[in-house]
Amino acid sequence: MPTRTIDTVIWRALTDPDFQARLLNGHRAELLATLKMTDVERQAVLSVEADSLESFAEALCSPLEIAYSPVV
Repeated sequence: MPTRTIDTVIWRALTDPDFQARLLNGHRAELLATLKMTDVERQAVLSVEADSLESFAEALCSPLEIAYSPVV
């Protein structure tokens, strides 16, 4: 399975405190402008309201799983 950009964003936030702070402190749009993401990923990340990385990642799980589910 290919790595989604959003997975990379979460991993980087786990390992880079400055990146995590920018993701959670109101500078998210500026941060995302520097990353190559799909429209679905960008909208999902921008729509999250969270004050911790754990709640941020949890909020992203549902909309992205629906968007990336294969049609059967």
